[in-house]
Amino acid sequence: MAAPTFLIVRSEDFVVLAVDWAGFEVRTGTGPGTTQLVATGPHPTVTLTFPPQAILEQTTPAAFYTAGFVQSDSRLSGPSQLVFAVTSGTVIELSAQGILKALTAHTHAHVDDQTSAIELPWGLTVRPVARSSTASVVSHHAERPVTSEHSGAVAMWRAPLQASDATATDAFLLVRPTSFSESDIHPQDPFGSPPLTHWRDLIVSSSAQHSLPVATRLELSALGGSLSAAAKWPSVSWTHLMALGRDDQVDVTATGKLWPFGIPVVYQEFTKRNFLPVHSPTSLGCVAALLKHRVLVVTVPLLSGVRTSTFPFDEVEILGREFSLSNTPEPANPRMFLPGGASSPVAFPIRCRSGTTDVQFRIPLIFVADTETGPTPAILNDWRPHASVQVPGVELDMVGAEGKPGDVHEVHSLTFSGKDDSTGPHPDLASFDVVLSALRSLLPGPEHAQPQTLRYAAEMRSLSDAADGFLRTSVPAVPLIFDTPNGVPVNFTKSADRSGGLVAPKFSADGISRDLGPVATSVLPDKPNLSAALNRAFSGATLFGFPLSALIDTTGDPKPSPPKIVQRKEGTDTRVEMRWEGLRLKAHSAFQPRTAGQSPQLDLFIGCGPTASGAATPAAVAPPPTCALKNFALVLPPPPATTRLLRLSFESVAFTQSPGRPASLDLNGLKIEFEGALKLLGQLQKKLESFLGGRGFTSKVSTSGITVGYEFGIPKTAAGAFVLQNIAVRVAVTVPFAEEPVTVALGFASREHPFSVSVSAFGGGGYAVVEIAGANEPRVEICLEFGAMLAVDFVVASAEVHALGGVRFVRLANGAVELEAFIRIGGSVRLLGLVTVSIELRVALTYQEGPPRLLGRASLVVELDLTLYAESVTIDSGTFELVGGTAPRRTAADRKATGKRSVAAVETWQQYRRAFAP
Repeated sequence: MAAPTFLIVRSEDFVVLAVDWAGFEVRTGTGPGTTQLVATGPHPTVTLTFPPQAILEQTTPAAFYTAGFVQSDSRLSGPSQLVFAVTSGTVIELSAQGILKALTAHTHAHVDDQTSAIELPWGLTVRPVARSSTASVVSHHAERPVTSEHSGAVAMWRAPLQASDATATDAFLLVRPTSFSESDIHPQDPFGSPPLTHWRDLIVSSSAQHSLPVATRLELSALGGSLSAAAKWPSVSWTHLMALGRDDQVDVTATGKLWPFGIPVVYQEFTKRNFLPVHSPTSLGCVAALLKHRVLVVTVPLLSGVRTSTFPFDEVEILGREFSLSNTPEPANPRMFLPGGASSPVAFPIRCRSGTTDVQFRIPLIFVADTETGPTPAILNDWRPHASVQVPGVELDMVGAEGKPGDVHEVHSLTFSGKDDSTGPHPDLASFDVVLSALRSLLPGPEHAQPQTLRYAAEMRSLSDAADGFLRTSVPAVPLIFDTPNGVPVNFTKSADRSGGLVAPKFSADGISRDLGPVATSVLPDKPNLSAALNRAFSGATLFGFPLSALIDTTGDPKPSPPKIVQRKEGTDTRVEMRWEGLRLKAHSAFQPRTAGQSPQLDLFIGCGPTASGAATPAAVAPPPTCALKNFALVLPPPPATTRLLRLSFESVAFTQSPGRPASLDLNGLKIEFEGALKLLGQLQKKLESFLGGRGFTSKVSTSGITVGYEFGIPKTAAGAFVLQNIAVRVAVTVPFAEEPVTVALGFASREHPFSVSVSAFGGGGYAVVEIAGANEPRVEICLEFGAMLAVDFVVASAEVHALGGVRFVRLANGAVELEAFIRIGGSVRLLGLVTVSIELRVALTYQEGPPRLLGRASLVVELDLTLYAESVTIDSGTFELVGGTAPRRTAADRKATGKRSVAAVETWQQYRRAFAP
């Protein structure tokens, strides 16, 4: 049967206790006060149960003051129990005074430090323990009311707990926290969370793992307990002062790191009871409120040796030593939080150094106590929207290994992340935005002036980090990857003059090579299926108008590399280069080697230096920007045709463009060969070659392109009845600056000015033009005409009449064929070289393919030239369609409707005639 519980209430000194015992017998005598408790058990105990010893209150912000009455939330603690162990045989008078006397420090009773449970402060259950193993915990309470000799006032009863070896100023106690509980009070303006919120569990665990808090004062009473306790553990410290159940000062500190940089800091929460004014229209008073101050103190502001394979800075420094958080929202968990919260986080000033370059910015950081393992996913989600910072276009070595050209970039923003291991947090870059300076210099327009997002390749993240830096020999060839699904477009097809005119690279760069700059990683020399990868990556790119991927030779060693587009340092200057040198080419379509056994080759160098102050163009570099295509030929018709008609071979074609000068195009070793059905022109070819040898190039530069070649006319030749005139020969290479192929043209006379040959009254003429435009179908146009021609010249007057017929054959670039038969009749008279009258009648019949059509056209042109006055009149029939066309066929319904309209029209006409009949 359990022992009964008695209530001790003494109003004089405010004693309110519940008492019960174990191991005792109740013995009753015959007189008053003779009822006693006799300790008969082996371990007799007396338990005193105290009313709640602590009250939990909300805190107020530092700037808080009240203009009247306000109400904050609070909670009372549970009851506390002191279990006294007494010796067997002890006899206790069963009265309030008798029980209190038997449990004082002057007896053999002591507080059991294994079963006592005191909730002090609120939510923290502790047991008092003597610091010395030879001492015990005793209570120095009064057994009867204590009255002042002077005033007669009765002191409130209290139970000071001390070690048996205590001093007057130090109770020489430890407190052992055994359990904790958290309140349901949440911050609500204008009040904050109560003291020790989310710290109690850490106090319990730290006490168990390290050392017990030291208590210099521990008292219990009916109005609440008083406590002076403090503890300092490796990562946390705690100081707590209480009086009569109310907190007076609560200080908690926790060492930790500012994630992701790992900057050591101490987070401090200082709570102290202060008197705040109460403003009222009728009275002026004060209220004792708990003020909480929160602050982050930096202990190590500068961190060195932090560079890793994915963090390009050698040191990180926080530019400040103390940051107050009192005016920011309270965190839900003070041991891991984003200062300021997700909506308005605190931005800390940071300086990072890479090499000799400093970068400063402000960024929110996460406080992670050393007792925690790292930010939770929820906190990371709050922080990530603020993880990017803008920087003012500074050049940084993003790899930090040997400083290769593709390692240094103009950085405009940094997106930070972090990683945690056994040594703590380490900063990391999730991504960063750069402006590709080389492409911005080489390609016009705003596209490459905008930042592009890069991230580190997976191989970089798998590198081991050493104390003196990561293993530099293991850095991959492409350490940086564009963080875009389709890569960054590199397209010179619309600005061929920026890439040497002859070649127009076009590809999507998905990474940055350390040696080559922006590249399509699938076409690097060590990649498999290189030929197929070239077709995919260089789709749309051209070389001399032919598909670039079809011309690159991938069979030999070493394997071809993509173009090199980089910027490099020369002293204090930065130079931009695009190089593609020694690129072996192979035969494709009309593009063939000039010499058997020797491959065609491309050599490309485009470069520019920094723009001097006040200069309009970049500084020149040596050698000047040049694109040379060597040892190649153009063959018509292209293979697989076995019969060859025309071959144009070149030792080299070189496009050169220097800053401040017009572009130039040099043709070297041009040779024209006619074969097959065109061997008839062989003799003319030999004469032309000797004639060309004495002439230089003609060059025409415009905003649309550059044309270089030979162009000349043979003077009119007359010998008796033989007249040869309008002979013109043209060989030209046109390099357009727009998105069009390079064109090679060979022509004898032209459509506008055909050559003519007349012998006596008979004659003829014509022209021939061949154009080769890259991989497109060659355009061939040949026209021959014959008939009667009569020309006379009397010095003061000359005249000419002709009647000619002919045919014109045209093979268009799309493969379609056009055949035209025509007659020309006309003549002209010239008097004294001042007056010329001419007339020309032309009637043509033209056949066109796809769909087949037969077209006709006639025109009459009359010209009058009076030296100072000229006029021309043209009468043209326009083109009329004889056969074919695209008009839809007439259906039976159409014919029926037409018949109805015809009948109605006849009837209307007949009615009109009858109206006017006599």
